[in-house]
Order: sequence, then C-alpha cells, then structure tokens
Amino acid sequence: MSDYLLDGASLLAAMGAPFRLRSEAHAVLTDRANTIYVSAATFLDAYALEQDERADFPALHGRLQSAATELGFVALDTTPAHVDRAATLAAALPWPRRILRAQAEMQPATLLTLE
Repeated sequence: MSDYLLDGASLLAAMGAPFRLRSEAHAVLTDRANTIYVSAATFLDAYALEQDERADFPALHGRLQSAATELGFVALDTTPAHVDRAATLAAALPWPRRILRAQAEMQPATLLTLE
C-alpha cells in the first residue's frame, strides 16, 4: 500500500477522460490498496476568486470532496488555512508544481500528475 497525491488535472482526467492518464498512473489509481489524496492546490485560483467575491469556495470544497469520494479518493483539507499553509511552504520551493510538492511533503505522499 502506498500514498499518492493526485493533482487537479489528473483528477479531472480520472473523472471524465481516463484515456489521458499514463498507464502507470491508471494502474496506481485503480489499485484499491493505494490511498489516493486529491490536492487542494487545484483550488488556489478558486480561493482567490472567492476573496474577490467572484466564486463560492465552500461550494467548490463540497464538489471536490464529492468527486474524490465517488472515485474512492480522499480529498485533502481545502480550508483557507490549509491552502494558505501550502502556499507558504511552497514559497521556498523551486518551480514547477511547488504548491503540489509542498502538499506532498505535508501529507506525505508521492505526487501523481498527468506527465
């Protein structure tokens, strides 16, 4: 059994276009012995929109949890405090995917992306 952190693009692919996943990623996602976490980093932009009163972050939080649960995945905490912590930790990491890498370290888990 292993723990994996799934990025947002991979979650969307798993939900609606599994053919976009690499065969290795598909095997990890379908192995029920693995624990798959869904990244809150996907919703940093949505959180920023909520701050500008252009989106409802709590509604997106609910959608993320529903999608993750339906697929047998575990949604990571997407409260503003968690997102802020991930962003703070990410500031010290180099690009690319520094927020995802910060969350993988917080969990800890292996980062799983479309690439």
